[in-house]
Amino acid sequence: MSNVLVIGAQNIDIFAKTDKPYSLRDSNLATISLAYGGVGRNICENLNYISNDVSFLTVFSDDAFSISAHDSLKKMGIKTTHSKVVQNMSNSIYLGILDDKNDLYLGLNDMEITKELNISFFKNHIDYINSFNFVVIDNNLSKDAIEYLLNNINKKVIMDAVSAKKVIKLNDLLHLIDVLKVNVFELNALSNKDSKTEQMNDLKQRGLKNLIVTDGEKEIYLLNERLTKTSPIKVENVINASGAGDAFLSGFVHGIINNVSDDEKLEYAKKMAYHTLLCDEATNKDITKEVLK
Repeated sequence: MSNVLVIGAQNIDIFAKTDKPYSLRDSNLATISLAYGGVGRNICENLNYISNDVSFLTVFSDDAFSISAHDSLKKMGIKTTHSKVVQNMSNSIYLGILDDKNDLYLGLNDMEITKELNISFFKNHIDYINSFNFVVIDNNLSKDAIEYLLNNINKKVIMDAVSAKKVIKLNDLLHLIDVLKVNVFELNALSNKDSKTEQMNDLKQRGLKNLIVTDGEKEIYLLNERLTKTSPIKVENVINASGAGDAFLSGFVHGIINNVSDDEKLEYAKKMAYHTLLCDEATNKDITKEVLK
């Protein structure tokens, strides 16, 4: 049995990039590419690249996108044996429109199929879920499904906030989460306090055990029994920023699995994010465990 289970979404990612500012309500020249993605899948891939034995609990359909996504995970050695397969639905699709600085300008997603990862499904798999040492949950699941999982998983749970719109689902569940990774926009959505320090302390007082806050090129914060600050690795030419957050959390999870210090966890996280920013896709297939040393 592998020691980490990721629960969440797998998508087909379609990215459109331009060299010039967009002209709205008009046709724009762009480079368009297609890749496998989704927060849950990205984390699985990253953990797999750095030599972790990882399993993935997700949902597939019977369409061509799903079949291709499932086969690619199998080839990578990521176990999906307990995942759900439904008929006559579309695989999740994420459309990311990147600006002339290769940062996200607009994101659109069709994730209706993710609703199939519901309480009924998780009740039938809770013993399987609890057979792992660590469980990572991406916040694309419904609130009631997340609440069920958080109340019934008896192992360490790590969560990715995913977006400012979706993170508010976690407002009254913070005390059940072992590690939560947010960016500054997601932090603002969770707390109405005036400063970043006050916001972080607010979440801590509401029962959150470990909080990670990223803010682009600005300082990274980790708050648990103490406050740790560190700076991200500077990237001169960002190729694609869309998967950096997932890579960052993957590096931190790798540190948790290997029981290293908080400082080392953050170093792993920063290196994973750095190398992901330098590639076209949401994960960097050239990352290995050696990169983290």
